[in-house]
Amino acid sequence: MSKSTPLLAAALCAGLAAPLAAWGVQGHQIVALAALQDLPPGPAAWLAGQEAVLRDHASDPDQWKDSDPLERPRHHLDCEPYGGPGRVPLVEGQARAMLGDSLFQQSGQVPWSVLDRVTSLTAAFTSGDPGAAALAASILSHYVGDLSVPLHTTSNHNGDDTGQHGVHKRWETGLVERILEEGSWLPEVRTASLGANSAAAPWVWLGDSFRQVPGLLADDLAAEGENPDGGHGDAYWQTFMGLEGPRVEQQLSAAGQRTAQMILMAWTAAGSPPAPL
Repeated sequence: MSKSTPLLAAALCAGLAAPLAAWGVQGHQIVALAALQDLPPGPAAWLAGQEAVLRDHASDPDQWKDSDPLERPRHHLDCEPYGGPGRVPLVEGQARAMLGDSLFQQSGQVPWSVLDRVTSLTAAFTSGDPGAAALAASILSHYVGDLSVPLHTTSNHNGDDTGQHGVHKRWETGLVERILEEGSWLPEVRTASLGANSAAAPWVWLGDSFRQVPGLLADDLAAEGENPDGGHGDAYWQTFMGLEGPRVEQQLSAAGQRTAQMILMAWTAAGSPPAPL
């Protein structure tokens, strides 16, 4: 079991019973709660006692897709139209000019979604309202979590281009469910710090996630080969869990740590205000 706080362990046991969707309701809750344990004391004081808010609103952006036609592209970015993650501009206007409005919208905007939510969280810290800060931090965690899913960074997001339909849900939902059923894993603890250019960090994470796509797809094919009918029975899941379970755990931990870094960035941008009494 990874070193973790008793608070996170208790919250995971008590609060992760919602139905699965996207990274998984459960996966997004893990990311939001893991971020709390990685915060330094200043911003952590703002979110103390707000665990339920962080947990319960971590999947709100997935619900917004039903009413806002512009929401879905905010959760991913296909690197292929740009020629790879290293060619994705940091400035949204430059990216839009590079692809054109239609392809830009279709290809997704998750790195800019993360920074937009950092701005919202900065405003919440500035307002002096811990409840607003907790809600904004929870929403922020969702987009950071999505950016940490390899299949959110490729146009082959569901395996259709390689005959692996449904691999998206199998990886980010099915494996999370099985990891939690085993009950022996908790996210790693690593106190957040600001890098030299935290505003550019989402593009670093984009490249990290994209580079994991080939290995993930190869492991899915290998697991399918273990099932007699080529489907997704017990033999498939046992093999896929052994091959990709560690990657899922790694990316959940990374997403929590990255969220904490973005929360720290917002708190610092707000002037590092002390938490209200």
